[in-house]
Amino acid sequence: MASTVAASGRSIRCCYCAPNLWIIDEVAGMSGGTDSDEGRDGGRGLRRRRQAARLAEGEDYDANRRKVLHAAASVFEQKGYQAATLRDVASTLDIDRATLYRYISGKEELLREVLTDCVVEISEGVRLVALGDLPTRAKLETIAHQVLESYDSHYPQPFIFIRELLDTTWGEQSAWADDLVRMVREIQADVAGVIERGIRDGDLRPDMPVDLIVNAILGMLNWTHRWYRPGGRHNSDEVARTFVAILLDGLEPEPAPAGPAQAG
Repeated sequence: MASTVAASGRSIRCCYCAPNLWIIDEVAGMSGGTDSDEGRDGGRGLRRRRQAARLAEGEDYDANRRKVLHAAASVFEQKGYQAATLRDVASTLDIDRATLYRYISGKEELLREVLTDCVVEISEGVRLVALGDLPTRAKLETIAHQVLESYDSHYPQPFIFIRELLDTTWGEQSAWADDLVRMVREIQADVAGVIERGIRDGDLRPDMPVDLIVNAILGMLNWTHRWYRPGGRHNSDEVARTFVAILLDGLEPEPAPAGPAQAG
């Protein structure tokens, strides 16, 4: 299914059969949203509160903020991002909302921070693999494994974003979104480069469009948001190897036809 929206006077098309972080055509960016508590507060009060907390808590501030991020992830997974509130997060930590605002400005900040770390990690890993000398199959297995490992380490925020926010945020405007789209395009380009080199080297069939192959690989990985859980029945390595095997068994070159039998 393709969805077309308008932003900044031009059409923007996002392609995905299900919400998909990696498969995009042209995206202007994402907005900072209208539900930000910091926006309603004017930002200045919350910033002062956070600066005061950093000074008062010193090295403990970062550790306490990580606890907030972990608690928020648990609440979002249990209740769903849209239904969850900052009051729910504060209750889980047994603190009030005023204390919570020392560490975060709103729900979006919680997801954005973790998602950015996740995408940066994937982008850097894919780039290294694409530039390396591994055979095509090993490159694709490594890329798939890295994506799922990053989902593992940042779980559940990337899946929450894909499930609940992706289809409503593509096409809106923000500097954060521009950076995210740029990184996604770099990932797409690097995977495409692996496919193109595999075709040149004779590892992959030359009769299939590269962009469709890229979307198939990344789409398979992103669909895991519907069923994959760290520590579940299948680990990230098994899923990566299986996905690539399914794909490449249909992409390997067909055997050359046998020549005419020679006369004895």
